[in-house]
Amino acid sequence: MILRDAMISAESTRTRWVPVSEQDHAEVLRALEGVLASPHFCNSKRYPAFLRYVVEQSLLGQADQLKERTIGVEVFGRTPTYDTNTDTVVRYTAGEVRKRLSLHYHEVAETSIQIHLSARSYQPEFLMLDEAGEAAQVEIPVAVVERVQDESRRPLSPGTPVRSGTGLRKWVLPVVMVVVLLLLGGAAWMRLMARHKGDSLHQFWAPVLQANAPVLISPGGVVFSQTSRIGTQVADHDVMNPFLSFENGLAMGRVAALVNGMGGSYTIQSSNATSLAQIRESPVVLIGAYNNAWTQRLLEPLRFHFSAHPGEQIVDGAQPGRHWVRDLARPYSESPDYAIVARFRNPSTDSMVVAVAGLQRYGTDAASQFIISPRSLNTLDARLGPGWADANVEIVLKVDVVNGRVGAPMIEDAYTWK
Repeated sequence: MILRDAMISAESTRTRWVPVSEQDHAEVLRALEGVLASPHFCNSKRYPAFLRYVVEQSLLGQADQLKERTIGVEVFGRTPTYDTNTDTVVRYTAGEVRKRLSLHYHEVAETSIQIHLSARSYQPEFLMLDEAGEAAQVEIPVAVVERVQDESRRPLSPGTPVRSGTGLRKWVLPVVMVVVLLLLGGAAWMRLMARHKGDSLHQFWAPVLQANAPVLISPGGVVFSQTSRIGTQVADHDVMNPFLSFENGLAMGRVAALVNGMGGSYTIQSSNATSLAQIRESPVVLIGAYNNAWTQRLLEPLRFHFSAHPGEQIVDGAQPGRHWVRDLARPYSESPDYAIVARFRNPSTDSMVVAVAGLQRYGTDAASQFIISPRSLNTLDARLGPGWADANVEIVLKVDVVNGRVGAPMIEDAYTWK
């Protein structure tokens, strides 16, 4: 039976809405910031952290993974084995967030997008305001509405699949983000490159861009695993479309925009699909640490490298016992993160390698900001002397994290070698 009696009301109503495009995501995030700035949230740390996490994870396609234990670990810094029966922080916080959302929208009723958290669920729902006007004259078959809603859960293109049954939109958001960065930021990058030609930014990237091959940007990816202690594991070569974090997507977009702005060319391929032969043939930018097996492998011989999983830390091979590790006693979104930035010629492949890798996603985000910032890279002159640009270089960074937002990356240590 075909249903044809769905008509948009002449009065303002709200319908459940699934944000799909990058523009949709940006509108949701703007609505989220408006909520978090309200009196019901702005004086708290716990409630904004919870709401921000569930909304951002939902936009990443991970709504099905929003479980009590996951939120307890990711947002409130609980251990993976904590007792949810005695520690009710997630349930209590969710209840408070629901009440505060209700109070906020009672006072600010006409916002175009509302964020709701239904009872007994940690998955947010988004409601769109249907304004009266031209749209009120449009008749929409219910069957078509249902089909559109169903299509919104499917891949946007053959190259951006979603794993059936998981709700995980894998490469959609990051790929769209890269396109937006390139289209909106290309001209700005060209002006920036012209203004800073010859400075530390060009000195850092010149050995990479001098190769007669496109730069291979290789972000790390993971898949969800029921057998893993942390719920995910590094994607192996059999996985066609691993999950890419929002921060890895940002890092990938920043590097792509910079290479484009400096007149170079690039290709993008997930690390699990990258071969040693490709690394021999092209300069490579490795994004991520514990989600990128190539980062682990190629940085292992260097002075600063990542310890083996699951003891996530950066170690100093020249000073045994010296290391950098996140403070597990603090909430995940409040603990400083650490990262390695490296640019070196790998002796086994004779190709240039750049690593942009944090202990966690915040560190990777900060590291990618560092390598595209003339001001940040200029600090290397004071730290290492003017000759660093002609040598291999490795830097350990620290970044403060406040309420899930990263501050400016700070150099903890750096060294060069020939």
